[in-house]
Amino acid sequence: WKFDLPLEDEAELRFFVEKAWGVHIPDTQVCEEHTTPWRAFADAYFARAPVVVWKASRGFGGKSFLLALLGLTEAAALKADVSILGGSGEQSTNVLEYVQNFWDFDNAPAHLLEGDVKRETRLTWGNTIKALMASQRSVRGPHRPRLRLDEIDEMQLSIFDAAMGQTMAVVG
Repeated sequence: WKFDLPLEDEAELRFFVEKAWGVHIPDTQVCEEHTTPWRAFADAYFARAPVVVWKASRGFGGKSFLLALLGLTEAAALKADVSILGGSGEQSTNVLEYVQNFWDFDNAPAHLLEGDVKRETRLTWGNTIKALMASQRSVRGPHRPRLRLDEIDEMQLSIFDAAMGQTMAVVG
């Protein structure tokens, strides 16, 4: 598949996610007061709010799966540097395993991947997806435009606070 980047609208984003990673994200609202998984994903991708919180049941809601898909899509289609921080080092590793599974999809744009999926995965654009360990030292590193946190209820408050400085705006 050939894609013109950056993806301009939700139709292009949906097509990219389905063809590149083999994932169809549901867009059916089940509860009146909740949004759909697709709406949450698209709103985060297009940065329609400075902060978004995804709340769903543990082990059933698919938050880690969607978070990995979001970070990977941002890196591949927006050419963004992405940091992924789990509530624990193990959770960051779980998200990286999802990322690896997306790259293993038959139609994945493997030409964008430089090397292997690891704690810092480099794409051919020169950008990276970096899995941060749940530590002060790890989160106080370089400021990256996209920060994705998973299982923040498991995270120490001091680490969460330090991570919030990751995505500082560039003033020019």
